[in-house]
Amino acid sequence: MNNLVSVIIPVYKVEEYLNRCVKSVLAQTYRNLEVILVNDGSPDCCGEMCDGFAKIDRRVRVIHKKNGGLSDARNAGVEIASGEYLTFLDSDDWVHEEYIEKLYNLLISTESDIAACNFIRTSREDISLNTSNIEIHEFSNIEALEQLTGKFYVPLVVAWGKIYHKDLFRTIRYPVGKVHEDEYIAHHLLFKAKKVVFTTEQMLYYWQRKDSITGVGFNVSNRIYATHAIIERAAFLNEVGLTKLRNKTYKTAIYIYLQIVKYKKMNNELKNDQDLLSQFKILNLKLREGNYNSNLKIRYKLCCIMPDVMNIAFKMYYKAIKLIKGNVEKRSV
Repeated sequence: MNNLVSVIIPVYKVEEYLNRCVKSVLAQTYRNLEVILVNDGSPDCCGEMCDGFAKIDRRVRVIHKKNGGLSDARNAGVEIASGEYLTFLDSDDWVHEEYIEKLYNLLISTESDIAACNFIRTSREDISLNTSNIEIHEFSNIEALEQLTGKFYVPLVVAWGKIYHKDLFRTIRYPVGKVHEDEYIAHHLLFKAKKVVFTTEQMLYYWQRKDSITGVGFNVSNRIYATHAIIERAAFLNEVGLTKLRNKTYKTAIYIYLQIVKYKKMNNELKNDQDLLSQFKILNLKLREGNYNSNLKIRYKLCCIMPDVMNIAFKMYYKAIKLIKGNVEKRSV
């Protein structure tokens, strides 16, 4: 018998997109659903639209709450979810009609706690998806964590595009008041899962709009939140004894720091940003105190002293890695 899947959709100022999103869920080939619409104090007609969906489909439940942000809305949905499994969807995105059925079947057949799919970024609705060369990857929890610095980083770190066993959220919630909220808890969820399965099939349509939280180009505040989350992840990896992965994670934080420094230098904002500079001095002290790879310590020190030079070095390094990978793939064909 198919288990109940709870679909949690935070709703805020999306009356232009909400109909498309909810209809894509109600049209799923997997029918045993509970659709939780969390009206996060939206000032437009979204609340009335949510109530309208509940009237036409008994699977829809609506929460009306004061505005608390995306994390708070997701957490509210988790609290009342009745399903054995959870999936999250942002209200300006939509999903393929077989999204839940395919992920659920993957999760059950591989005895995984998380099933994830790929997605497609789009600013138009008339899309023809490429369904050839679909790959299925099964990861242990440690292998899934390694992907947070690997090829499938984005689809594994985001909250949406997945089905989770509800037990994973027994003690885990999204951090309220922070952007890049999924960065803060992805590693906890992956570590807690006994197994993760990922399909490269694109089944979620990630709508690109300028007024969304993440759709505003280079946002310094958002990037700083990202570095905070990644540094917390590195500390967690250190606690569980994954030192090599901890060092890779610190490299990611350093690379984002370089992007922030470069942007602020271009806009003559760096000299007065004592908070940013002090934050990375603290990280430098942590690196100095911890039993970290000496190469990592030197690399970070050089980033602090010569951010522009190290930015160029990082770009050349990642370009060389891509070139090497490309040559290896060609030889293996």
